Amino acid sequence: MGESQHAPTGTRLTPLGEVLTHRAEGRVDDGDVTLFDSSGIGVQDLYVGLALLKKMDISL
Repeated sequence: MGESQHAPTGTRLTPLGEVLTHRAEGRVDDGDVTLFDSSGIGVQDLYVGLALLKKMDISL
């Protein structure tokens, strides 16, 4: 939960995994905000970043 536990009342919080597996809708307009609060180790963070880039079809 990390820092998101301090989100204002009424804020819609959707886990990233739900969006990536198409179980929940992500951003729907430019006013929506995406927040990634990683509390893993560096290797985990890099792996998640690479997986997201691959999902978005962005090559390095």
